[in-house]
Amino acid sequence: MESMQLEPEPRILIESLRDIGYSFNSALADIVDNSITANARNISILAIPSDDFRIAIIDDGEGLGRDELMHAMRLGSTDPRCKRNLNDLGRFGLGLKTASFSQCRRLTVVSKKNGEVNAFTWDLDLVASENKWTVLEQKRTDAIPFIGEMRETGTLVLWEKLDRLTGVNGSGKANYDRIISEAQDYLSLVFHRYLAGERGLKRIKINVNNRTLDPIDPFNVSNQATQPSPVENVCPGVTMQAFTLPHRSNYASDAEYEKFALPGGYLKNQGVFLYRAKRLILHGTWFGIAKKTALTQLCRVKIDIDVNQDEAWKIDVKKVSAQLPEEVRASIKQLIAHIGAPSKRVYRRRGARLTRPEVYPAWNAIKTGDKTLYCINRKNPILDSFNSSLDDDQRAAFKTVLSLVESSFPTESLFYELSNNEGSVCFEEMEDDDFSNAVLTFFGSLKQMGKDEDDILSIMRSVDLFVRRWNEVLSILGIEER
Repeated sequence: MESMQLEPEPRILIESLRDIGYSFNSALADIVDNSITANARNISILAIPSDDFRIAIIDDGEGLGRDELMHAMRLGSTDPRCKRNLNDLGRFGLGLKTASFSQCRRLTVVSKKNGEVNAFTWDLDLVASENKWTVLEQKRTDAIPFIGEMRETGTLVLWEKLDRLTGVNGSGKANYDRIISEAQDYLSLVFHRYLAGERGLKRIKINVNNRTLDPIDPFNVSNQATQPSPVENVCPGVTMQAFTLPHRSNYASDAEYEKFALPGGYLKNQGVFLYRAKRLILHGTWFGIAKKTALTQLCRVKIDIDVNQDEAWKIDVKKVSAQLPEEVRASIKQLIAHIGAPSKRVYRRRGARLTRPEVYPAWNAIKTGDKTLYCINRKNPILDSFNSSLDDDQRAAFKTVLSLVESSFPTESLFYELSNNEGSVCFEEMEDDDFSNAVLTFFGSLKQMGKDEDDILSIMRSVDLFVRRWNEVLSILGIEER
């Protein structure tokens, strides 16, 4: 057997590395990771819209000497199998390069250490034209943009030729205000524990265009109505803690309530928030174990893993995805079973606990003079829960759909059928899965409104949809009736 060396084509591989799945926000976060690992306390991101759009990420960390910087510019500069310091947010030795290449065609890194300034540049157009792994050393650093913003020690990462935002030769039109605003919110969430100076972490400050970011705590622990569970040690290197967020009535304003909903709303963002070395990796997932329902929409689970858990959790190079190990899956299942159903107990049916039960019909009949107007009840818990999970554009579209259904009600056809053959009029039963979701959503929505479980069951016994299949309702809720 004869061994052979097959060197990759630089011009092909470098372009392929640009498309491994970074978003603008995740790419920025990867650069911030390096700054935190370098013990930076202040990180500035400058992204000033202009004809020649550039982005600079500047920190006051320990900095790198010439040889260290040259090594850091190498693709795959760190072995992911090596044991890392517990505060090391890197893994593959690729993040600086692949995150940058995903956004720009020219990457310059300047670093100050021990009074020396060194700088190297990757220019992808040069790599493509020469078909060689050519990196440029910058001898005249004083002309590098934003270098005047650096402190005595630290590093400047400069992105130029941002073709993924501006198009080739700056031909595209990007909404810079939106891009920068979304990046601010993203970083405020991903690094919220560092921005808050959580116990055991050095507090950092991140500025984006001179605006200091405030942490966005997805668990809202500062609100006294938040219900935390005890911290559970799942296995070595992994801890878990569940939080039930406050009901809407416990917020000072609608704006505050929406802030902690996070983009997409409470229904979308329920589930696991996975942290690696206190840095958010992913959030809003049950890892396929359970569906997202209104009953669990206020539940968020914080899972902390250390940097030695990367292989078990299959953390990817972008640090935005992971897989749930089997030993943790059982704990999550048990947690969901606990929070995803009412208390397992006997419900003793009573005659009329509620003097005027609210039945929350799907349709309202409204008398206006000598006419009766039929309209869909937007306050029905199932419709209201779904509507609350939508963003503004989706909510407007849903409103249009409801209006279409209302205005297209087949009044004449229904009246004719009822007059001639009442027994022929029927409605299709819900599929079992849809019915189960309806039961859990209805029950969960009313429970989050603060209603007692017995009162909710009394209400549900007055709803035609549920009465016809009452035994199924009790089975879905895990309740025995006597």
